[in-house]
Amino acid sequence: MSVKVNGENVIVNSSELQELARKLLEAVNVPPEDAAIAAEVMVDTNLKGVESHGVRWLDIYLKRIQSGCVKPITALKTIKEKAGLLLLDAQGGLGQVAMSKGIDMGIAKAKTAGICAVAIRNSNHFGACGYYTAKAAEADMAALVMTNGTPLMAPWGGITPCIGTNPFSYGFPGPKHPVVLDMATTATARGKVFLAAQKGYDLPAGMALNKEGEPTVNPKEALEGILLPVGGPKGYGLSLIIDILAGIVTGSNHGQNITSLYGDLEHMQNIGHFAVIINLEDFISLDDYMKEMEQSRKEIKSSKLAKGCQEVFVPGEIEANKYNQSIKEGITLPTATWNTLQDWAKRLNLQ
Repeated sequence: MSVKVNGENVIVNSSELQELARKLLEAVNVPPEDAAIAAEVMVDTNLKGVESHGVRWLDIYLKRIQSGCVKPITALKTIKEKAGLLLLDAQGGLGQVAMSKGIDMGIAKAKTAGICAVAIRNSNHFGACGYYTAKAAEADMAALVMTNGTPLMAPWGGITPCIGTNPFSYGFPGPKHPVVLDMATTATARGKVFLAAQKGYDLPAGMALNKEGEPTVNPKEALEGILLPVGGPKGYGLSLIIDILAGIVTGSNHGQNITSLYGDLEHMQNIGHFAVIINLEDFISLDDYMKEMEQSRKEIKSSKLAKGCQEVFVPGEIEANKYNQSIKEGITLPTATWNTLQDWAKRLNLQ
């Protein structure tokens, strides 16, 4: 494998990194097809420069599979099906596999019904929400995807963690690239806090409290404390709505019933995912849609710049640019992440 060392980082070819991720998953008895899906989701995220949700997650995925907290085989089961509805059970399998297949099934149904709601129960962490909305956008669909997770946020006005970072993503086809908004409902994603701790960076003020409920910029204290919601009570409200849809409505765990992803290797998390997929052609011709989207893009890009800013970006544009760059130049990973993957390769007897 060709790897270049660049200071505290390494640069890896994306195809080779994806192959390594696939082989590591197969080594813990994940079927080849499922391993390929999970590896693609992670590496695609790294290609877009979203390091916090890429292959750095492999470490905890492999640990949870080996401990029995995640089943290596994702036996996706249909619980209920209607013209525009799917309720699926991941039966403790990989979240990437469950959501990726669920989105494919939802796209097929939306082509006929015009819209499809996909609910998935008994699942696990699935990476970046934006991967799945971009997948729908590539099929000329609009999509909303959300998931709940480990309680890391306190309700507004409290300091007891009882709700997750609960991210969501909207995705739309675009004339140059999909328009994709992907965000946590906390001021920052927990994965970014881990990276800050790994690299020794402080967090910006206003993102976290320590375990005593006091403001902190220390990422290690933040990991032991709570993350603050984005936009104050608005972020808390959004997180709760997602916990209701992805958790309660799907029949999954929610709130404080969800065990720690890192701290509990004995119990399954059984989190939920929820998606809505819309066939745009049932509302507007694709030609007219793309024409209006291009007009919107030009208006946004031509905005007078604020002081200190050099360009206005449409959601998903930075990631699309980074993707093209990473395909040509390789993916940059922290040396610590790369070393962890190499340790797993040795442990699992991979060449």
